[in-house]
Amino acid sequence: MKPRLRSARTTRRQALAPASHAPSLEALLGDLTPEAFLADYWEKRFYRLSRGQPDFYAPLLSRAGLDHLVASALALDPTAVELLRSDLPRNRMKDPTRAPDAQLLQAGYEAGSTLRVNAAHRFSTSIRDLCLSLEQRLSAPVNVNLYCSPARSQGVQAHFDRHDVLVLQVAGRKTWSLSPPPVDLPLEYVPPFRFENLEDAQRFRVTRHQPSQVDNSSPTQRFTLEPGDLLYLPRGHVHEARTDGGHSLHLTVGFKSITYADCLASAVFQRAHQDPRLRRGLPPGFASDSAAWDELRGEFRRLGESLFQSLDPDAAVSEVVEVLMRSRSRVSGLTLGSEEDAARVHARSWVQRRFGPLMRYREGDGKATLQFGQRAVSVPADFGEALRFILRTPRFQVGELPGPLDDEGRVTLVRRLTHEGLFHIVSSNDG
Repeated sequence: MKPRLRSARTTRRQALAPASHAPSLEALLGDLTPEAFLADYWEKRFYRLSRGQPDFYAPLLSRAGLDHLVASALALDPTAVELLRSDLPRNRMKDPTRAPDAQLLQAGYEAGSTLRVNAAHRFSTSIRDLCLSLEQRLSAPVNVNLYCSPARSQGVQAHFDRHDVLVLQVAGRKTWSLSPPPVDLPLEYVPPFRFENLEDAQRFRVTRHQPSQVDNSSPTQRFTLEPGDLLYLPRGHVHEARTDGGHSLHLTVGFKSITYADCLASAVFQRAHQDPRLRRGLPPGFASDSAAWDELRGEFRRLGESLFQSLDPDAAVSEVVEVLMRSRSRVSGLTLGSEEDAARVHARSWVQRRFGPLMRYREGDGKATLQFGQRAVSVPADFGEALRFILRTPRFQVGELPGPLDDEGRVTLVRRLTHEGLFHIVSSNDG
């Protein structure tokens, strides 16, 4: 699928035109259930699926969709599109005197460079919907990059990623070489200190306990992905990929997992709001004064011994979830309700949950609460079983809602959620 890059004069309306719906995790994994995938492969070992369906990803990205996506990226954010070659540093592939345009990118591609579109979900509705579906299922932010490589080329040298990835081979063939991880589950992020910028934190502290050189000269696995195939790589696995006699197009779906370290950091800072000892500054001169250093070590041990017994895991996880939902609502967009749709709901209506917002259920103070995106609906605890059913069932008939509710209560609940924008009516009949 050789790209013909359009001019960046695409209008914003054209760039944001809707695309077809994207597949779910269940569809991506084929016969392997998500439960088996998460238990046997996630963060553990690579998984390869030879599907034998060359057009499987066509609803996600077609040839016309590729042209449209690249043109949209050039129109909306030209810096998202770049050229990669394994024999040149990344910064050598950019011309600082001009913004990337179709002519420059076309010439680089035909000279053997791989075309990459970073955060491709910003320019494709179907790829964005795939991100939202996976985020809902896995509770991890998702980013999708597009790679289009010419024949007999390699865009990136052997390396390992600090996030888990799914590779979706859309068109063409690409040969992958894998080696075991030099470090298990490498960290991608550490919170920067107040006096440190994020770039220095990433450059110096994230990589401190990770190898600076990667050796993939004797890979333990080598195989070719065909159109429609899938590859899962846990973070840390060394890999490289190259094309042979034809062009290749694939999507890399990256999962930025929220770690126990993230959750513990949240818990420690929550505790610091309650315990003034944690808010004290380190002893003056601790960086150079040995007596101050000794004082610091002693207090550090005392605080460490008492701290973890007082951490609140529920409060820490709740904060992580709230931040996750708030940040991802910028991707999923608004949740707009409809009074007219709500008025049409009755016990025989079939309703469909709107696609996109992350959802969360919680109980407390005699109430059950369903949060979706930036909205939350709280109802008496008797509705809890019905809300849990809604959380796991994207499409249902209103009269099917479980729990100690009569039809009037079921209709009232669904009408309210429809008014708030969670549902739309699929059919007002028996469906």
